[in-house]
Amino acid sequence: MTRVLALAGIALMASAASVEAQGEVVPLEYFATYQAVDDVALSPDGEHIVMRRLTARDGNYIIEVRETDNLTGNPVRLGAERMEITGVSWISPDYLWVSFRQQVRDAIEGVNQGVYETKRAIVHRTGRGGFRELNDDTSIARIMWGDPDYMIIRTAGYNYNDRLEGESIARLQYPDFYRYNIRTGRQSRILRANARFGGYDLDQQGNPRFASELDRGTQTVTYFWRPDPEDPDWQEVMSWSLNDYAEYGDYGINVVGFDPDDSSRAYVLAHNGENTIGAHIMDMNTGEIIRTIYQRDDVDILGAFFEPDTDREPELAGFVFYADGELRRAFISERAAEIQNMVDAAFPNTRNTVYDCVNNCAQMMVFSQSSQEPGVYYYIANGQPVVIGREYPQLIDAALGREEFITYTARDGRQIPGILTLPPFGQAPYPLVVVPHGGPWVSETRAYDEWVSVLANRGYMVLQPQYRGSQGYGIDHWLSSWGQWGITMSDDKDDGVRYLVEQGLADPDQVAMFGWSYGGYAAFAAAVRQPPVYNCAIAGAGVSDLDIIQRDFGGSPIQRELIEEGYAGMSPNEFAEDVRIPLLIIHGEVDQRVPQYQSQYMINALQRNNVPHRYVELPDADHFSNTLNFDNQLTLFTELTGWLANECGMPTDQNPAR
Repeated sequence: MTRVLALAGIALMASAASVEAQGEVVPLEYFATYQAVDDVALSPDGEHIVMRRLTARDGNYIIEVRETDNLTGNPVRLGAERMEITGVSWISPDYLWVSFRQQVRDAIEGVNQGVYETKRAIVHRTGRGGFRELNDDTSIARIMWGDPDYMIIRTAGYNYNDRLEGESIARLQYPDFYRYNIRTGRQSRILRANARFGGYDLDQQGNPRFASELDRGTQTVTYFWRPDPEDPDWQEVMSWSLNDYAEYGDYGINVVGFDPDDSSRAYVLAHNGENTIGAHIMDMNTGEIIRTIYQRDDVDILGAFFEPDTDREPELAGFVFYADGELRRAFISERAAEIQNMVDAAFPNTRNTVYDCVNNCAQMMVFSQSSQEPGVYYYIANGQPVVIGREYPQLIDAALGREEFITYTARDGRQIPGILTLPPFGQAPYPLVVVPHGGPWVSETRAYDEWVSVLANRGYMVLQPQYRGSQGYGIDHWLSSWGQWGITMSDDKDDGVRYLVEQGLADPDQVAMFGWSYGGYAAFAAAVRQPPVYNCAIAGAGVSDLDIIQRDFGGSPIQRELIEEGYAGMSPNEFAEDVRIPLLIIHGEVDQRVPQYQSQYMINALQRNNVPHRYVELPDADHFSNTLNFDNQLTLFTELTGWLANECGMPTDQNPAR
């Protein structure tokens, strides 16, 4: 492994000496605009395509439905007067599931209790009859592609404006399962849920077959299954302790499907005594793993994928993982592998996902993306592709940089993966911006990244380090982050800077950090750590006080121990007097995940110590990017690039100082 990585580093060095610009510097407004189209999907009968289309760069989405045999004809258009349409998908050949959002409060009511409320509705593809609203807590448990008149839903019949006096809290927390008639709206209960079980999994017929139980006293999770879906009795499968992180991680056993030929056997994702997560077959009668289908020693298997057919019940097609930062697939379906190979041959320069197909895939939808192509949707009929829409057509001529996957050695010897984006202008050594992801317990992969593209288009090289704590690289990489916030987790980021300087790629006097959420915490930490590695830091929606965030996040018994042990280390607000670099702080006004007071703690500490800084608040913005409207995003990108060029002292030809 070491030899291969070393050779990869040499190849990167040779190719990165200079990059010929292909594309243009574009206005920041182009990046601040939402996707022009989204949720593009083919109907299960292959006769229609639905999508959300943006009405204006600062407008809302409408729904468009087009006929596949007349794509240039006039579409059916559906909109909402008071609410924002946030999602649309097919639930049958004629009916659509639509999600809405509306801001109903001016201030958050607590952590993860924001100002937005959501609604869901069903509508005929023609709009006939209007939107049929569902209870606000309704969720889809399973789409029954083999029985298009029905789907399985979960609901307790709860709406946000309901009065709760006299209601059972357990009833609201554990909604029941129903078989729902899509055409008529009638529903019949198929399983009464209770406070004992959670984590249900359904078989292909829509029957809840697998569930889990948490014993809060012993911190033990027990798995159960129903051998007979008509029998209400549950049979115990196995148990594991939440404290046994070295054996099970925070993952336990994840059922992703059942053997269609033997329902007593389940496809599961689990560590099974190894550092990484693998795909296995489990005997549900004994709880034993009887065969490993696919497991790697370098990265986790992160999920399963199914054949893309939507006109029948699809079968399990394989498993996904990230290797060298790329989304990879391990196929168990020869048919699915052949389809993927055919599509990849047709579109060789992008990462391609076949996500809908009908009529034995004579018709299909493909989404293609790369660092150079933000996203394009193709409809393919009988081998002929048609572009249905591009997510960001305004960026078609933009210079977006070129990404590479690297691995470098941290000071304690740990190997740290990273995604490096080379700017499309100039030559090494480049000005560098380190952009750590949020989470921190998440995965990150090579794909179009809006914030990275803004920076690359302005002449900056960008490093996205997969520091310890990043998931997808095994239990050890995850556990090594516990209690290390601002300590070895920050070492990993700083050591990435050192590596790129040693390779001649980064200018040691032109380095900054920008992050959001945990990444914002990392930027706070970078500002207080000594000696300074960075010219400046930009902290977005960042955590500054770990004691408070542990209290806020550690609500459930499962979360509490994870958060108390994992989210520990250095609180930057306690060391504000050590800040020696320009610090820009940005936060959403109504952030429910990391409340604005986390930034305010840091601001107060900076003011007490007379440390210069700048604070920018984004009106009506929550934590996640889908609540940052056009004006918010334009403000963010303007402040970010302005700070880099001016206060940071890192101007480029594409981002000059004012």
